[in-house]
Amino acid sequence: MSRANAAAAIAYLARAPYDNVYVQWLIETGQVDRFGSAMLWRDRSNAVGGVCYYGAQIVPSASDDEALAAFGAGGPHSSRTSMIVGSRRAVEGFWEHARAAFPTPRAVRSSQPVYAIERAMLRGDRTDATVGRATRVELDEIAENSAVMIAGEIGGDPRATNPDFRGRTARVIDAGWWWRYRVGGKLAFMCNVGSASTATAQLQGVWSPPDMRGRGFGSRGLAAICDHLLDEYPTLCLYVNDFNAPAIALYDRVGFERAGEFSTILL
Repeated sequence: MSRANAAAAIAYLARAPYDNVYVQWLIETGQVDRFGSAMLWRDRSNAVGGVCYYGAQIVPSASDDEALAAFGAGGPHSSRTSMIVGSRRAVEGFWEHARAAFPTPRAVRSSQPVYAIERAMLRGDRTDATVGRATRVELDEIAENSAVMIAGEIGGDPRATNPDFRGRTARVIDAGWWWRYRVGGKLAFMCNVGSASTATAQLQGVWSPPDMRGRGFGSRGLAAICDHLLDEYPTLCLYVNDFNAPAIALYDRVGFERAGEFSTILL
């Protein structure tokens, strides 16, 4: 992507920072062409009216039906694409024009509320010495719990389909993006930063091992982790399946507020 197109894309994506954090991060860090490609759509006045990223996941961002039609019908679709994700309107508009190019979805998460938080909104006990960034010493435990979480969410052990799963987990740990909360030495809660732009950081992998649930560890761990991360980023955001009532209740307790809606089509 040229420097001029990158600047134009970032300016467009920054209008909806919680919807667009992943693609904005790829462009801001110069990674967009390393993992895939991005298409810009311009209207008749040459103004950017949409951006779509094509890679292992496709992430459309546009409100104009003409842009979504162009992204869906004319984009560089790939057999390695495993999901289409983004704001609900953009995903549904994209899919309307792209479905013929893809297999029947394994699952469709049609409503995934987006939540966001800033410093003034944060609630709960924010201080705990056992909250911190995960280290390589914890890699096996973190990777195991992450694999169990993903298997429960989308089905199948990711270690079986992605030979680099452990390596990717290690790289996120090395980047300082994986956080955990321990109680009595046991892992009680974890999450990680999946992407970060100048406006926000998107949390993912929010998880408590089943035997540590129901004792308030999630609320304390997430609040304390958010307290640290809000020293680094102006806001935090995440998205969640609408049927995951315990997770939504957790985000409400910590102070997150609804900020949009995603959809995901799993291929």
